[in-house]
Amino acid sequence: MRLQNEFIYPLRVHIDDTDYTGIVYHSNYLKFMERARSEWMDLLGFGMSWQREHEIHFVLHSINMYFLKPAHVHERVEVVTSIKTCRPASIIYDQHLRLANATDKILCKAEIKIACVDYELHPRAMPKSPNLMTLRRELT
Repeated sequence: MRLQNEFIYPLRVHIDDTDYTGIVYHSNYLKFMERARSEWMDLLGFGMSWQREHEIHFVLHSINMYFLKPAHVHERVEVVTSIKTCRPASIIYDQHLRLANATDKILCKAEIKIACVDYELHPRAMPKSPNLMTLRRELT
């Protein structure tokens, strides 16, 4: 089975995503990226139900984010997500936000590390899963 290592999440910038100038407020780029990662994990079968079943959480460990150009109210944008590294207890994602009608115009990019933890927030190896094992193999 070949897993696609890229997920594109389309969205439209709404007025409540922006400051008074109509430019996306900086923290909302992170919200857009979180939505994209969550949607992709759900599609891969690793959403909240799967995490509860295995008594784990995926939590933000670290982020490096670069703001290149502003996104504006009513623009259609896309969050492009790929997995850079999948280790036993963490996943490192590459994400960027781009204009939907000009995919070469990257507005913001980030490298985000997500850690797998138990309910007491101690690091824990991710449970065995055919999709995760396939993904790890394909990334190496």
